[in-house]
Amino acid sequence: MRKLGLALGVFLYAAAAALAQQGTAELVGRITDTQGAVLPGVAIVVTNEETGVYREVVTGPNGSYSVSQIVPGRYRISAQLSGFKGLNRRGISLTVGVTTTLDLTLEVGSVAETVTVTAETPLVDVTSAEVGGHISAEELTDLPAGNRSYMAFVGTVPGAQFVPTTGFLNDTMLANGQPAAANNVMFDGAGNIDDLRGSNVGGQARVANEAVQEVQVLTNQFDAEFGRASGAVINAVTKSGTNQFRGSFFDFFTGRAVTSKDYFTRVNNREKPQVSKQEWGSTIGGPIVRNKLHFFASVERLVQNRNQSKTYPTRPEFSFSSTDDVSAWNTLWRIDHQVSANNTWAFRWLRESAPQFNVLDGARDTAESNDDETDLDQTLVATWTTVVSNTKVNTIRAGLTKEQTTHSNLRLRALDPAYATCTVCPQQMIKDQALLPPILGYLSFNAQADDTMDFSLDDAYTFEDTFSWFIPDKAGRHDTKFGARYTDVWISNPNNSNANGTYSFGTDRAFNAADPSTYPERFSIRVPGPLDYELRSRVWELYAQDKWAMKNGLSVSLGVRYDLEIIPIDEDPGNPLFSDPSKYPVDRNNVAPRLGFIWNPDGKGKSVVRGGYGTFYDRTLLGTVDNYLFDTKYSKTFTAQFPQNAADPGPAAGRLPTEAVLNTPTVNQLTPAVRAFLNAQFPAGAVRRNTGTVTWDDPARKQPYFHQITAGYEREIMPGLAASADYVRMLGRDLFFNPNLNIGTRRNTSRTGTIDFFDPYGILNRSLAPGETPYVSTVRLLTTKYGYSNYDALNLSVEKRYGHNWSIRGAYALSYSRGVTAGQTDTPQLQVGTNLRLDEYYAPAGVDRRHSLVVSGRMEVPKTRGMTVSGVMRMLSGTPFTIQDTNIDADQNGVLFDPLPAGTYSGTSADSMQNVKNKGGRNGARGPGFMQLDMRAGYRAKLGSRRTLDTFVEVFNVTNHANFTNPSGDRRNAADFLRLSTLVATSGLPRQAQLGLRLGF
Repeated sequence: MRKLGLALGVFLYAAAAALAQQGTAELVGRITDTQGAVLPGVAIVVTNEETGVYREVVTGPNGSYSVSQIVPGRYRISAQLSGFKGLNRRGISLTVGVTTTLDLTLEVGSVAETVTVTAETPLVDVTSAEVGGHISAEELTDLPAGNRSYMAFVGTVPGAQFVPTTGFLNDTMLANGQPAAANNVMFDGAGNIDDLRGSNVGGQARVANEAVQEVQVLTNQFDAEFGRASGAVINAVTKSGTNQFRGSFFDFFTGRAVTSKDYFTRVNNREKPQVSKQEWGSTIGGPIVRNKLHFFASVERLVQNRNQSKTYPTRPEFSFSSTDDVSAWNTLWRIDHQVSANNTWAFRWLRESAPQFNVLDGARDTAESNDDETDLDQTLVATWTTVVSNTKVNTIRAGLTKEQTTHSNLRLRALDPAYATCTVCPQQMIKDQALLPPILGYLSFNAQADDTMDFSLDDAYTFEDTFSWFIPDKAGRHDTKFGARYTDVWISNPNNSNANGTYSFGTDRAFNAADPSTYPERFSIRVPGPLDYELRSRVWELYAQDKWAMKNGLSVSLGVRYDLEIIPIDEDPGNPLFSDPSKYPVDRNNVAPRLGFIWNPDGKGKSVVRGGYGTFYDRTLLGTVDNYLFDTKYSKTFTAQFPQNAADPGPAAGRLPTEAVLNTPTVNQLTPAVRAFLNAQFPAGAVRRNTGTVTWDDPARKQPYFHQITAGYEREIMPGLAASADYVRMLGRDLFFNPNLNIGTRRNTSRTGTIDFFDPYGILNRSLAPGETPYVSTVRLLTTKYGYSNYDALNLSVEKRYGHNWSIRGAYALSYSRGVTAGQTDTPQLQVGTNLRLDEYYAPAGVDRRHSLVVSGRMEVPKTRGMTVSGVMRMLSGTPFTIQDTNIDADQNGVLFDPLPAGTYSGTSADSMQNVKNKGGRNGARGPGFMQLDMRAGYRAKLGSRRTLDTFVEVFNVTNHANFTNPSGDRRNAADFLRLSTLVATSGLPRQAQLGLRLGF
């Protein structure tokens, strides 16, 4: 808390000294007379209609003007010049991240005469080659969303897919055929990302929908000021106060009576669990000093019990239908202040505490192996904007993202009252994981206990400066921007997972000491002690951007960006690839050019042809490279396996195992004999030769990057209705793909065959000291030498802006993502010796969905005086998976991953997929698709003075369609082969009704 208080003090001091406007927009244009002659020297005042905050500029020699780095919102613009009538243009909506072009015409007359015009902002952006879309505050509050997450609406943009996750409020998205971790999430101009895991869980701190003003989603060709993402950039802003006190009260409720049974509960005729949700809160904003100083605050409370169920046909006693127990307090407050005509500052603090217990978090979980997570996430951002001159604006911003999370499990929480509900937990909790009984890892499921125990700590400080310079008359109009951002990250991830050990079985049969075939065939455990480390990174981002508007409706976007990641690592002294362990790799050659073109062929802003090329560098996840710190040749913590490199062949042959730790009279606890053996081999606190996985860095490791090529067309078909089509191609290069330097050779093709290690690369044995034991397990090289991917997509969209009481948005993507790698920890599982067999491994990406269709809309029903209807429909084709048989090791490389030949395959159990077409090879089959229709019907009573009362009923998954994750493709487990055994987001999202009430004022 003292650390956070110090950070807050620094930010508030910065806000008082020199800070930037949070989440910005821009307005540009040209002023002419009725004959088309340009008018220099026109005095322009741009005023926010809700706050009174204003900006003054004067048109240049060619009649051009620019107002940059202003808060998104609704504005009016006044223009005055001697000899001409004054002009007032009202209702100009400026959206985050968009440059709005507004050309004006002045009529000859007296300045005292004023022409007032109210008209909509142009729908088509004729200044940018960026591909993406915008989500408004009205969509966030008026469309149905069972999880009340803005991420659900991000998926309505073409090229983006919403991903409901098992974690509470951890919904995220996919874009460009990249994994969920590949996005960059920004709120109010500052980062909101997990530095360890990326955007796997969405943003670092969740923002309540009622507090969000607007979300911009950029999937391709984003300007040079954005980077560190191969997926999408989510650029969002929170609400701010206005000159009137405005806000909302809201309450949402659902329960067991209005929730259908999920699929497995229904088909197994189980009792419906006690499902419930209560979500309530309020927002309020208003003036402290009218036209100058405003505040906004929000609070949201959520208590929820979601259904979750699993069925295990071979061991029905482990089947269950239950609920999790999760809740959250979410608070946000924000201050905006216009100090003078040329200076404004703002400060925002977002905080969420979210304990989550009894969470089904994997396809193998039983009620005994569910885990939990307690989160405290915070983000702070402070900004100052200075108008340097009529054409120059500067913004300074400081941000902090802070995570304090405990991942644990039910049995561990029960050991001590201090552990029961803690978020920032005692350090002893890490060590006490070793007191739990071992996990029983049967063929289809895990039982008895869970292995999860870690703390996730993440502090990221960001400082940046952005300078905008409008150059009106240099062979056209130039809207330039220059910026620098510095981020300092500290993470720590104390971890004692699997300290209680795991017995792995070859079947699902219960252990019977009198039956050798039921004995475990392998045992793993973390030794000699817990993991504890700290890792820092420093990131520099520099960019320059010029949007050059030439004549004849042609604009060119020119940009260049430079990213420098410095992650200081003391390399493993046992790594022979480094002569000096202090010389960790730093890729300094990360210059990323961006070139885009925008052509407005009709000259009226109604249509645009756009396209471009750019290089986009991804971020290196700290959860990838932190392995260098502890997966070392000699280590204080690693996972030991018994037997070392293959399952004991005894139980599968009906014999007792020969490995001593497996020949045990009980698996309910580690016996005194087993514990004595482990303590003798691996004394607590000792450093021992790592017999588990060794992870080494590559001196030539680079920062992954992507080439992007796009071409598209957008047209306003009729007032308020636009359609677009964009082709996207992405080429991923220098991606992580991590070979095994000690890949083995199995003596036969059985899964229990002995594996021999021959040092295929010839670098391991020669690095050993005299008398050292040769390596007996995986030596993983994290390298970017071999990884690559390709992506092609056609994105189509239709959008009808809200008007005449209705709006609609439709997005369709036809796409294909493939390559040899997607995630930063992927390994070549078909590797034989030094041959990575990249051609055989090249296949559709695990997240590839060929078809994605999302339609959303809202309307006020005519002649009903307030009846409203809205809905969202999602239809996605299935993702690929591999059909294989882990009973055999056909290529004898010691890795039980050998795809079966092309053909048609069917499962034999209930709920199994039938006649599955398999093309052969990795990811040769396709799983089930996803379909969900959500609807809302309600009544909006207008109470006067901008007050409204909405009462409504929402129904999620109206058709009660069961949505499954991919089945197991492993033919070895006949009971589970091709069986649809796991529901999307643990619950399958069964049909559920929700009652809602919202008072807006």
